[in-house]
Amino acid sequence: MNKTQTQPAVPIAVGAAEPDPPVWIEVDLQAIQRNFRRVRSFVPASVRILSVVKANAYGHGLVPVAQALEGAGADFLGVASVAEGVLLRQAGLRSAILVLGNPLPEEAGLILDSDLTQAIGDWDCARALSAAAQAAGREVSVHLKVDTGMGRYGVWHEEALELASRIRALPGVRLGGVFTHFAKAGTSVEASRAQLNHFEALLARFRAAGVSTGLTHAANSVGTLRFPEAHLNLVRPGLLMYGASPIRAGEDGPLPELEGALTLKSRVHFLKTIPVGRTVSYGGTFKAQRPTVVATIPVGYAHGYSRALSNRARLLIGGHSAPVIGLVTMEDLMCDVTDIPGVRVGAEAVLIGRQGSRRIKAEELARHARTIPYEILAGLSARIPRRYAPQTLPDRG
Repeated sequence: MNKTQTQPAVPIAVGAAEPDPPVWIEVDLQAIQRNFRRVRSFVPASVRILSVVKANAYGHGLVPVAQALEGAGADFLGVASVAEGVLLRQAGLRSAILVLGNPLPEEAGLILDSDLTQAIGDWDCARALSAAAQAAGREVSVHLKVDTGMGRYGVWHEEALELASRIRALPGVRLGGVFTHFAKAGTSVEASRAQLNHFEALLARFRAAGVSTGLTHAANSVGTLRFPEAHLNLVRPGLLMYGASPIRAGEDGPLPELEGALTLKSRVHFLKTIPVGRTVSYGGTFKAQRPTVVATIPVGYAHGYSRALSNRARLLIGGHSAPVIGLVTMEDLMCDVTDIPGVRVGAEAVLIGRQGSRRIKAEELARHARTIPYEILAGLSARIPRRYAPQTLPDRG
């Protein structure tokens, strides 16, 4: 009689070392600090900098990056959601924090409790914040978001002065700033200048009506580089903090020298040689034209490494470039290491960042994937462990 055999569970020793992750990210916090200082030197001293750390600090890690920026002298941070702002306060961040996304009415109390500055673009949000401020016996600072052409959050520029006047009359609400956002800063100088003209005309109407605007801002990373006239009295660089540029060198004169702060690493987990005519991965999109040594790397689109990079991107292994071959799968990709001497299972593979004298930038992957470097970095999954160097930074006091 056949008996069902039960495989005994493998015991795990208490305190045993955890296995190394198959893929990890290394973040150079001092590079982020140096990038902040370079951007600081790029804009006039009279212009404040709001360092944008939304989207998990563009994939670099929200809290460690915010702490590093604060240590470098940053005194204003930008996040996308109330939840991100609350996390920063819970971590002990003292800088002013602007929530750029529109909140839900029920989040008004959290905004007050966490001393956040809130972007608003409608009357209902303003009323909810006023009610929460009165209940808490405190004042909340808001920045009025003005839509000059983005078609997303914000009040239309034609209606902004009326809304601002109503907001200023609300108890417990202080209008601390007015801002807009470019829709085509990277693709159309004319459209961006038209938006800026709308915004500057609005600011002139504010002044004529005797309405104080506080901080005025329009420039994101592209605007900071491309439109000095849009610096106003605050800029909002995000991508620049992380060492990537939204425009190519030479397009708009000299750019600040930036350092990539993120390295995406893995290891070779499998090697095989395939003969001429055999294919690799789903769909057989790569066919070997010669005996080909294929390395399998446990990084896929579930980690945020885009399927659009299939048969286009490259990795660095042993200081050499290894082209990605076949379709990137959910958990793995394959690359051609035929021409790289001495590759072994366990060899380090760099997908973003530097290895030896070679470097793969987020901008390079963005071109291959026909997207933008923002998506490459911010799309890196939170499941990937981040390692920070140095782990602690000196407190500037």
